[in-house]
Amino acid sequence: MRPARAVARLAPVLVLTAVAACSDAPRSSGGITVESSADAIRISSPTTVVTVTRSPYRLAFGGSDGRPLAAEAGGGGVFWERDGSEERLGEVLDERVLPDGVALTVAAGAAGSARVTIRFVRERTAEVVIEPPAPETVDALGDRWQSPADERIYGLTERLRDSPLLAPGTVDIPREDVVPVEAGGLDRRGERVEMIVTPTFSVYGPFFHSSRGYGLAVSGTAIGWFDVARDHPEQLVFRFETGNAPESRVLRFHLFHGPGHAQILDEYTALTGRPFVPPDWAFLHWRWRGELRTGDPVAVDGTPINRDVADDVLMYEQLGIPPGVYLFDRPVLEGEYGFARWAWDTQRLPNVERMLESLNRRGYRLMMWSSLWACGSGPGDNGSDALALGFLAPGGRGTPRCDDVLGNNFILDPTSAAARDWWRDRVRDFFRQHGIRGVKLDRGEEHIPSEASDVWADGRSGREVRNDYPTLQAKLHHDAITEAFPGDSLVFTRSAYTGTQQWAVVWGGDITGSERFGNGPGTDLGLRSAIISQQRAAFLGYPIWGSDTGGYYEFKDRDVFARWIEFSAFSGIMEIGGVGAHAPWDMPTEPAYDEEMIAIYRRYTTFRERLQPYLVAAARDAGATGLPLVRPLVFDWPDDPAVGDLWDEYLLGPDLLVAPVWRTGERAREVYLPAGSWRGLWDESQRFEGPVTVTVDAPLDRIPVFVRGDAPAP
Repeated sequence: MRPARAVARLAPVLVLTAVAACSDAPRSSGGITVESSADAIRISSPTTVVTVTRSPYRLAFGGSDGRPLAAEAGGGGVFWERDGSEERLGEVLDERVLPDGVALTVAAGAAGSARVTIRFVRERTAEVVIEPPAPETVDALGDRWQSPADERIYGLTERLRDSPLLAPGTVDIPREDVVPVEAGGLDRRGERVEMIVTPTFSVYGPFFHSSRGYGLAVSGTAIGWFDVARDHPEQLVFRFETGNAPESRVLRFHLFHGPGHAQILDEYTALTGRPFVPPDWAFLHWRWRGELRTGDPVAVDGTPINRDVADDVLMYEQLGIPPGVYLFDRPVLEGEYGFARWAWDTQRLPNVERMLESLNRRGYRLMMWSSLWACGSGPGDNGSDALALGFLAPGGRGTPRCDDVLGNNFILDPTSAAARDWWRDRVRDFFRQHGIRGVKLDRGEEHIPSEASDVWADGRSGREVRNDYPTLQAKLHHDAITEAFPGDSLVFTRSAYTGTQQWAVVWGGDITGSERFGNGPGTDLGLRSAIISQQRAAFLGYPIWGSDTGGYYEFKDRDVFARWIEFSAFSGIMEIGGVGAHAPWDMPTEPAYDEEMIAIYRRYTTFRERLQPYLVAAARDAGATGLPLVRPLVFDWPDDPAVGDLWDEYLLGPDLLVAPVWRTGERAREVYLPAGSWRGLWDESQRFEGPVTVTVDAPLDRIPVFVRGDAPAP
């Protein structure tokens, strides 16, 4: 039952709807009906209604059943800023019926009149476009919406919360990414969220879901922010800068009618692009290392190869661990930073072709690291070639050296069609030659020239390109690897903004297993943040997500590694690697050769093979509708108050309820089981009828998982 206070707060919407219903004869086209009265204009699809108050202009959104979902704040919703002053919409002066909506002329004070277009792009999706008078002189645009105190807001970023940067302009990493804190959940209420893609937890989107049953997405890539009832406790406000491109000087947003989160994602991904679905092999486990060390090679199949690769291959065979995906992180190519030339570093990887043959023969699929960093200033280097061709981003200084991060003169400009083609061909040819079917796409948000004075090849400023760079980078690499291996390749990116989901699946950045870039004490808070981030990404339309198991910066507590392995086995992507070995036979803790950890590692990588068909089926649903593999419980039980902000449990696919353990030393936990029948995955004698809270044992080798109803267990 919706609280009476929330309904009362939107009562004007109901009144307006009733007035409009008594108005002139409706005008209808293509299933869209427009009704006018002296007080309001009502635009309706068979399921959804947009109502506009005439004086002053104010928009409301709801269902055709009369249920109000959202309304702009009274006293001024839409606003724009010009010369330090705020301007707003006034009275609706004129209306023109369109085949799919209306075009309005609205008074806008001394500056003249604004144009407002409202139309249905799908039955449950309404587009609103506001063009202020003299848009070329406007500095920012935004809107204010009512947000009743009981409303929850989901989405916006995978990052837990904004915090001050370490060194703005040089190291744009928030301090809480380096020393994590126990904060954040699913509900964003009470936060101010910056919309500027920031390393390294870099999945962002100007898109949120409301617990009231609607979603809202702001178009464009300009930098902005959302104030989620922080400064004004019963308002949600967003504001975005303008830029050089004409489309950045209008406010365009879309409203999605759920009422459920799955329906909102279906509408959102139909608009912004259906999620990319990787090949089936991507749902096996992945193995990689932050750096493959140089040193004396070790023979595999009679050929000396890199000793770390050999260690992985031989120990997997000795310990009975199944092969999956092998990922070569940088540096494995020639030249500065390991990325100056598209050629293997044969000092680091001797006999590379024989090494790749050995991996292929054992059933591994191969991936490698990449980025749009054109490094190296020597003849034939990526950097010197890109510089000579004019393919580097604006604002760089000096020669294109990737160890000169202050110079920024190594960032490729993907807004240039010629630069895109040049880089795509290099990536495609190298991957095709060596059978590399996947790319781990890094950066995309570091050192990007982001000032208004930085003008990119397509004429946009750095303030417009910064948030678009992840999508441009992902699409470029998607095009390259798809040409090399059509239908059998993937891009795995850490940075994303609106639309990136079409080209890549994502991972959670440099989540830490120990503080201060691995130089501080160990922490279990990195795993906590990963559990939340995967569910944040789910709300944002990124249905397939993974994390660096154990943390990118090496864990210092074996509990963290064990619990992270279990969590990753029940995530969209299971990838194990990072700085250091991340290997149960070579632990940074005692004992280094850890029999218990070997058994856990083997158990869950083997179980992942059993789980693969279940994940593949869920991924195909994700590609069709945006429905995430990992689903916060509020997706399926939206009216259960116990799950509105419950972040430490989730559904994996339709039938598995997963309750990760993340605290070091914990060997039991409470699990909330929503309405329905449940049985234990590991022990089917555990049977419960929800809603109920139960306490279950969780020894170090077991993650609590329950199967819904009579669904088959993997």
